[in-house]
Amino acid sequence: MISLPLLISSAVVLITFIFAALQDWKTRTVYKVTWYPAAVIGGICAVLFWAEFIHIDGALLVLFISVIFAGLCALFCILGMFGKADAKALILLSLTVPITPFAAYIFPSLAVSALVNAGILSVAVPLFCLGYNLVKGNRAPFWLMCSGKPVLGSSVKDRFGFLAETITEENGEIKKEFVRVLDTVFSLKVPMRHTRTLREHPEECADTLRLLEKCETVWVTVGIPLLVPLTAGLIFALFGISAVDILFSLLL
Repeated sequence: MISLPLLISSAVVLITFIFAALQDWKTRTVYKVTWYPAAVIGGICAVLFWAEFIHIDGALLVLFISVIFAGLCALFCILGMFGKADAKALILLSLTVPITPFAAYIFPSLAVSALVNAGILSVAVPLFCLGYNLVKGNRAPFWLMCSGKPVLGSSVKDRFGFLAETITEENGEIKKEFVRVLDTVFSLKVPMRHTRTLREHPEECADTLRLLEKCETVWVTVGIPLLVPLTAGLIFALFGISAVDILFSLLL
């Protein structure tokens, strides 16, 4: 399906994703203004696109999926399962580029395909972490072996990640306990466990920092910001390479 508005929207959104991914990689922060140009241009293009193609068979289903997916992303962000930048990126993509203009239709939408592609690409991260920890002889719950590594307690505040151990002190003795895997799913709702919070609010985290200084090592989750594999997944999906489609073709 060739559509000039869709081509323009795709190009603008892709450029925005790349720029946002670079910001996220360097600082783990994406400025709000990053999304504004693509939201305006993409929004106008999306209206023009749907005005031209809404009558085509299956178009309403694609529109429905795009809106529902955007709503779910917003909900996951509220629950702390997605970062704000990640949610904004997926909502932007879902609403402004519902399908790809560069290949045949992919199921069920471009945003879903890009996210699934990103998940497949992200598998390399836990495999690398697991291999690294096994080689180094580090031991922790399996989920943490696949998502983190021990670092010097004094260096935690300079890392990007999530503090995966609860640290307490009793009678001058430091005690550590691994957090539950479920805690990491909703980790964005617990800012005091984030290394960024330790770095940006040292006064509020004085007690935690004091305890960390006494620890030889502390487990911290590591990982690539979602926007990085998401941008790669979007590029693949734009040109018709969709893990969702591949799975369905194998099953059906």
